[in-house]
Amino acid sequence: MRQPNILFITSHDTGDWLRCYGHRTVHTPHLDALAADGCLFSNAFCTSPVCTPSRGAMMTGRYPQSNGLMSLIQTPYRWRYGEGERHLSHLLSAHGYDTVLFNHQHEAPNDDALGFRERRLVNAGSYELPLLGELVSTAEETATSVVAFLEERGEHDAPFYAQVGVFETHTPFGWSGEEPDDEFGVEVPPFMVDDDEARRHISGLQGAIRYLDGAIGRILGALSQTGLDDNTIVVFTSDHGVELPRCKWELYDGGIRTALLLRWPAGGVRGGTVCDWQISNVDVVPTLLDFARLPIPENVQGRSFAPFFGDEQGTPPRDATFAMMHAAQRWTESRCVRTDRYKLIRNFSPSRLPKVPGQGGQSSPQERPVLELYDLSADPHELNDLGKNSRYDDVRRDLDARLLRWLQEVDDPILRGPIVSPYYRMASEDLQRNL
Repeated sequence: MRQPNILFITSHDTGDWLRCYGHRTVHTPHLDALAADGCLFSNAFCTSPVCTPSRGAMMTGRYPQSNGLMSLIQTPYRWRYGEGERHLSHLLSAHGYDTVLFNHQHEAPNDDALGFRERRLVNAGSYELPLLGELVSTAEETATSVVAFLEERGEHDAPFYAQVGVFETHTPFGWSGEEPDDEFGVEVPPFMVDDDEARRHISGLQGAIRYLDGAIGRILGALSQTGLDDNTIVVFTSDHGVELPRCKWELYDGGIRTALLLRWPAGGVRGGTVCDWQISNVDVVPTLLDFARLPIPENVQGRSFAPFFGDEQGTPPRDATFAMMHAAQRWTESRCVRTDRYKLIRNFSPSRLPKVPGQGGQSSPQERPVLELYDLSADPHELNDLGKNSRYDDVRRDLDARLLRWLQEVDDPILRGPIVSPYYRMASEDLQRNL
């Protein structure tokens, strides 16, 4: 069998808010159909609850502390991949893949820094991304461009890697004229106050998800009509959780749990399988390289979950996932380790905990403790902090040891002191240069 094509679709700030993940008030028939025809990963997590570091890890197979992208690429943050880091597009291009970027990415300020041979952007100027100042296309326009690309492909062309970036599920909603959606009601999570403001915001999110699903449906339809679907690996995922309290920007599950759907009929990834293994998005690159029978670079830190689809399902590649958050603009510096049962968060900055509903209304903001511990089986929304409960001292010690080993393995600079930002380095170098 020839090497598979790879169609990799990423959305902003969507988390796992799809109907196939149990969010019953959203319309996602096309993504639900992809799950029903492929594999749904029920325990997929990202490495950071903010765009750039999560995407950087997802596309290199290396954690943010190792690849250099610990926070956002745009000004004034200016984080960059370290010298010699290789994006999935580099790795596949080196092995004969046609690599094409549709619409946008958030891993580098200049597409030339990545390994794409081509970027396709139609009707640039549909809207401008916040902070980046980059002109991008709507999801519908992007779908039209991807459909045209698929219709151009022939059976004997080189395999392709098509990375498709869509933006509409990023706040504020309505980028492409999509309407709020409350046809099936509005899901207000239990850690939010259920009021008119919350419902307006979430109906906007649901409308953006519905619009996104429609555009993806057109792409998947074209893949089928061209006959390319059998030997094309389709990946759909989001960079991190939705823009709600205790979600994006936070290491609670609302911030780091994501949808991950994968289909590859020719490779046996089909039939509506559900994988309950705990998966990190840093594991995606080695898995795709495994599927394509390509070497996995020695410095890749993710672990392939391809054995799940073998004749005899293998052992889960990990029993814990790890994530980090560095956001100087929010005074947030946190790291976490998550097992199937427990979550431990270590906070390294004196920021405030996000508000949660309390008796009689909204509780007042509180300083983050240096340690948070949650029993996810009893408290899935992570509202009951057990960090000071002596009954969990053995659990805390075990998770602290795991977290420390990970911090050492990725050479996390937090072990040496407060994080030095690229802006600080630039300012310091400028001062010394001008003395």
